[in-house]
Amino acid sequence: MQVQERDLNAKLPFKVKLSYGFSGYCSFITWTIFSYYGLYFFTENVGLSAAFAGAMISLGTLWDAITDPLIGSISDNIKNPKGRRRPLLKMIAVPFVIISILLFTNWGFDLGISKVYFVIVILVYYTCQTVVDISSSSLGSEMTNDYDERSSLATYKNYFGLLPTVIVSLTLPLVSFFGKATGSENMGWPLAVACFMVIWVILLIALYKNTEGYERPPQEDEEASGFKPRDIIDLFKNKATRIVMLIFGLGILVNTINYSIQVFYYTEYVGLSEGQVAIATMAFGIASIVCAYFCDVIMEKKDKKFCWIVSVGSEGIVLIIGVGLIVGQNSVNLAAIVIMMILMGLGNAAIYQVPWAMIPDCVDVNELASGRRTDGIIFGAVAFVQKACGALGALILGMLITASEGSPGAYKAIFAFLVGGAYVITIFIVMKYPLSKKRHDDVIEAIDRRKAGGEVDLAEFKDLI
Repeated sequence: MQVQERDLNAKLPFKVKLSYGFSGYCSFITWTIFSYYGLYFFTENVGLSAAFAGAMISLGTLWDAITDPLIGSISDNIKNPKGRRRPLLKMIAVPFVIISILLFTNWGFDLGISKVYFVIVILVYYTCQTVVDISSSSLGSEMTNDYDERSSLATYKNYFGLLPTVIVSLTLPLVSFFGKATGSENMGWPLAVACFMVIWVILLIALYKNTEGYERPPQEDEEASGFKPRDIIDLFKNKATRIVMLIFGLGILVNTINYSIQVFYYTEYVGLSEGQVAIATMAFGIASIVCAYFCDVIMEKKDKKFCWIVSVGSEGIVLIIGVGLIVGQNSVNLAAIVIMMILMGLGNAAIYQVPWAMIPDCVDVNELASGRRTDGIIFGAVAFVQKACGALGALILGMLITASEGSPGAYKAIFAFLVGGAYVITIFIVMKYPLSKKRHDDVIEAIDRRKAGGEVDLAEFKDLI
C-alpha cells in the first residue's frame, strides 16, 4: 500500500492513534530498563566501578545524541512508496531485539574485556535505539497538522512510553527467578530482558501494519533535505524550538538521575526490600500512565505550556518536601514512598508528553521560516539535546556516587534537592514559550496560503522567528 494524499487536518481513527502509541513502548522499554538498572547491573553484577559505568553510559548516550540528526536526515531523504519512516522501523527490528538482550548479558569475562565488550554493545544499542526513536517520532509529526490531534498522538505514545516504568518493576524479581531456574545469576538478566522484548516485537508489528498509509506522501519536486549548515541556522531562529530544547534537555538530565538514583535511595537510605522496591516503582509507573490522561486534558483545555508548569513544578515540590523533609533514613516507610511516587506521576508523564506534543508545532514554524519540511532533522536535533543531557546526567550521577562513597544521605540529597530543584527551574524557562494554539493556527494558515500562491509577511511572526 502506497502513501496516498489525504486531509492532514482530519481526525485520525482510534486504531491508528492507538497503534502509533505502541511506538512509546518500542522506543522506551530497553531505555527504561537501562535507566533504572544499568548502573546497578554494571556495578553489582559485572563488578565495574560506578565512575567507569557512569562514564560508559554517558559515552553511549553522547553517541546516541550525535547520530540523532544523521538518522533524522537520512529518514527525511528516503523516497519509498511506503513512506519515509516505517521502512527504517522494519529494517532495525531484529538488530534492536538482539542488542537489547546483549546489553544485559554478562559473559563472565575479566574486567578489562568486559569494559571493552560493554562499550561496544552500548554504542551499537544506542545506534539502533536512535533509528527506532527518530523514525517513530517523525512519523507522528507527519500524520496530522491538527494542534489537538498532535497532542492526542503524543498522549497515546506517552501512555505506552510510560508503560515500561510499570513493567520494569518486575525486573529484579524476574532476574532472581531466572537466575535460580538456570543456576546462574548472569543468565537472569538477559532472560528477563528477553521477556520484555517479546512484547516489543508484537507491538512493533501492530504499529507497522496499522499506520500504513498515514505518512506524509513523498514529494517528487521537494528539495532534498540532506543535513546542511543552514538547517541548524534556521533551527535556532525558531524561538519555540529553543525553549523546547532547554526544558527537555534539563528535564531529561535530571530525569536520568531521578530514575537511576531511585533504586539506591530505596535500598540504601529507606531500607526497602527487593519486593518493596518493585511495589514503589510500579506505583510510580501506574500513576504516570494515569496522569498522562490528565496531561492531555490540561493541554486541550489550557495549553501545553501551562501543562508543563503545573505538572513538572508539582513533581519538583513533592521531591523537595517529601524526600527532603519527610521520609527518614531506614524508616522502611513503603506507604510514604508509594504516596510520593503517585504524586510525582503527573510530572513524570509531562516531561516526555509535553515536549513531543510541542515539537511538531515547532516543525511547522520552521517550515514557515525556511520553506522546507525537515521533520527528521528537527526531531533529531531536539533528540540530540535530549540524549546529550541524558549522557551528562549519567556522568554526573556516577561521579556523585563515587565521590560520596555510597553515603545514604548523599542519595537523599541528590534525589530531593538536585532533581527536585532542577524541575522547579524548568517552569521559569517554559514561561517564555511563545507558541499557543492560536499562534499555531496562524502558522498553518500562512503555510497553506503560501502553497496556494499567496504572499506571507514573516514580520507577522517575529514573536516566533
